[in-house]
Amino acid sequence: METIERPSLKVITNELEYQASLELIKDLMSSGVKANSDNENYLEVLSILIEKYEEEKGYKIESSLADSIEVLNYYLSENGLQQKDLVPVLGPASRVSEIMNRKRSLSLKQIKRLNQAYNIPVELLVD
Repeated sequence: METIERPSLKVITNELEYQASLELIKDLMSSGVKANSDNENYLEVLSILIEKYEEEKGYKIESSLADSIEVLNYYLSENGLQQKDLVPVLGPASRVSEIMNRKRSLSLKQIKRLNQAYNIPVELLVD
């Protein structure tokens, strides 16, 4: 696994820092962040900082884009899978049901697991 330089965490104040942070998240996710590692903790905090910046700047994802549940449904149908096939990746059947019925959002860990298990691009799973 390659080593990725992690700059000190700080509040994102401009578009350049925002774009660099998005690239860093992409690099960290593609490098295979291990559960309960320093990289996972760093990734979690960085995603919170990005979300805060997006909220302050009024960033919104176009509603015409597919959300993570639409992506999962498409993936399942294209691969002849059912919701129950997501249990090993997302958790108990009740949790899978909550996620697929949009009562619960995917966590970063679940997104990572979906990416690793099914090679679904992270960008498609982040709402």
